[in-house]
Amino acid sequence: MLSRHGLGKPAALYFTHTWNQRLEGDLTPGGKLSIYYDPHRMPLARDYLFGAPAQPITAHVKFSEQGPVQDKVLWSPAGILRHVDKDPLGYGSMLFQELVIPPDAEEVIVWFDYRSSDGQVHYDSDYGRNYAFRFLTRDVRPHELSLAANGSARQQGLAVHPRATQVRVRYRLLDKGVPGQLQEAPLKDTGKSDPEGHRIWVLPDAALPVGKPVVFDLAYQLNGRTYLDDNSGKHFMRK
Repeated sequence: MLSRHGLGKPAALYFTHTWNQRLEGDLTPGGKLSIYYDPHRMPLARDYLFGAPAQPITAHVKFSEQGPVQDKVLWSPAGILRHVDKDPLGYGSMLFQELVIPPDAEEVIVWFDYRSSDGQVHYDSDYGRNYAFRFLTRDVRPHELSLAANGSARQQGLAVHPRATQVRVRYRLLDKGVPGQLQEAPLKDTGKSDPEGHRIWVLPDAALPVGKPVVFDLAYQLNGRTYLDDNSGKHFMRK
C-alpha cells in the first residue's frame, strides 16, 4: 500500500508565498533539516530587500510541545536580491536555514517572525498554533495482515501511533491520468497492536473503487491536530 518517496534523503520544509507548507525527504530524529522560507508570506515593509540582515526573519524551532526553543535567523544563499524568482513550489528565491534534529525529538514545531524597518514584529505561526511536523515514517508504517481462511477478506493494514485517532485515506480517482474529486475513506481500528505498541488499522479493499487507479494521502489526528502524510508531496498510488 505504501511505496515511500524520499526515504534516506535529507529532510526539507518549504514555506511558500502561496501559503503552502510542504515536507520533502525523510524527516527523522538525529537527522538534518533544511528550512526554505519565502519572505512574501509576511507583510513586508516597502523598503525591504530580499536577504537584507537589517530586516531579519527568524525561525523559532522546538522539538516537543514543552521543549526549549531554538532561534535561527534565516539568510539568503544568493545574497541580497533586488529581483527575486517567486516560485509557487518554493524552488525560486528562498531564505534558508539548516539545523540538526535531536535524537530524542518528538516532532518539529516551527513559527517565524519578521522585524520590519518601522520596528513592528509580524508573525507567521498558523494563527498562533505554530506549524507542526511529525516523523511520519515512525508514526505510520505498513503492517502485513493474514488473509481470511477463504481468501476473500483482503485488507490493507497500517501500524499507527498508539494515540492517533480518525485514521483515513484521502483519495482521488485517476481518469486518463487526471485526478478527480477529493474523497475520503476511514480505516478501522482493530483494537490490536504490533510488537512496538502501534495500533493496527485496516482499510478493506472495498473501501476504495476496484479496478481504477487511485492517488491518495493518509490523514490522522494526534494531540488535537490533523496530520497529513502525502509522501513528500508525491502522494501514494494504487494502480
